[in-house]
Amino acid sequence: MADKARTLAAKALIRVSSGSFSNIVLDSMLEEARLEHRDRAFASALFYGVLERRITLDYLIKRYSSQPLEKLSPEVLETLRLGFYQLLYMNSVPDNAAVNESVELVKRLGFGKASGFVNGVLRSFIRDGKSADFSRLRGERRLSAEYSAPLWLCEKWVSEFGAERTEKALSASLGAPPIYLRVNTTKITAGELVEALREEGVSAAPCGEISSALTIDSIAPQNTKAYKRGLFHVQDISSQLCAAAVGAKSGERVLDVCAAPGGKTFTVAEMMGGAGEVVSCDLHPKRAGLVKSGAERLGLENVWAKANDATVFNENLGKFDRVLCDVPCSGLGVIRRKPEIRFKNPNEIEKLPKIQFKIAATSAGYLKDGGTLIYSTCTLSKEENENVVKRLIDECGLRPEKLPEELQKYSGDGFSVTLLPGEINSDGFYFAKLRKGEK
Repeated sequence: MADKARTLAAKALIRVSSGSFSNIVLDSMLEEARLEHRDRAFASALFYGVLERRITLDYLIKRYSSQPLEKLSPEVLETLRLGFYQLLYMNSVPDNAAVNESVELVKRLGFGKASGFVNGVLRSFIRDGKSADFSRLRGERRLSAEYSAPLWLCEKWVSEFGAERTEKALSASLGAPPIYLRVNTTKITAGELVEALREEGVSAAPCGEISSALTIDSIAPQNTKAYKRGLFHVQDISSQLCAAAVGAKSGERVLDVCAAPGGKTFTVAEMMGGAGEVVSCDLHPKRAGLVKSGAERLGLENVWAKANDATVFNENLGKFDRVLCDVPCSGLGVIRRKPEIRFKNPNEIEKLPKIQFKIAATSAGYLKDGGTLIYSTCTLSKEENENVVKRLIDECGLRPEKLPEELQKYSGDGFSVTLLPGEINSDGFYFAKLRKGEK
């Protein structure tokens, strides 16, 4: 029933507000509740919708609430957020239902005394024409309220990318992201995979950016027979472009230092035709195990997954022709996939460049003379991207290396790429190619 879905969404949002991860919270609560498919979908839409639009919702609630947000209990605040979200963004829910169900919800959450307050705030918003007008705001404050992004992020991106590119990126960071597949070219062609999926009732189409990438209309491609046969893995095209930048050739040794869950490892291994060697590492044995099982599903016998600390040089790994260094980052490029990133403390991000440089500098030690390193992140931050690469050039004997010809259209300097959300309908991403020595 819809009332159970609303209650579950509210309780899950309260838990996330206290610091839990969104996907873990919702998945566990849905499994425990055993809702019917329709109610599961409704609860998920409410939960992720409110999480994504929280800053916008709070801006509007402040305008209509007689009490400051910080004075409201988590139960009352999440009820209002859910009510405003349904009124603004869910046309399938009638206004009266959104209000009445919110009143009942706050009672079920144990705050019946606030039911009149909830009713009054929501009905005031309706009487005002459900106005979500942000024109009274200027500059970054308007961007923050309209696109539900923290003010510090709006200010940061405007200073680094300009107001126009920032607004496009923020707009593209809302809504459901596209799902891309990477064709396992050691087993099947893109055209053959399209046909195989069509036979299962799943629509897929070639992606214009990459010949071995497909877009798909299914939200659960892992349930297809084609997936179980190892004919593809799910991977955003930004990540696929990064793997292409590695430029690995059949017979070479490649090291992926921070590999889990393994998407880039798999793409690189496929580009090598299943020959040579890809050593795929992660700090945690369990996550390295995910890479191993993924490679086995895909039938990639040239992948060797193992646990390894990327910050500490391991001479037992040997030397490599190419190293892929996709470092832990703030994740600002994947906000639409992980909406709680919007609520990160910016002070936490300040610590990352030091760790990122340490991992990348250690990784450079694995290169053969003339070998190449790809430094990459799924974030959009000069401190984590360009500044770290500059240090690698200044301090580690690396120099810029020209990207493959097919990637030059994305690059301004010939050796690095910054992709903002919305520019090619990908996640936000950064990668740079560097070479060791003079070869």
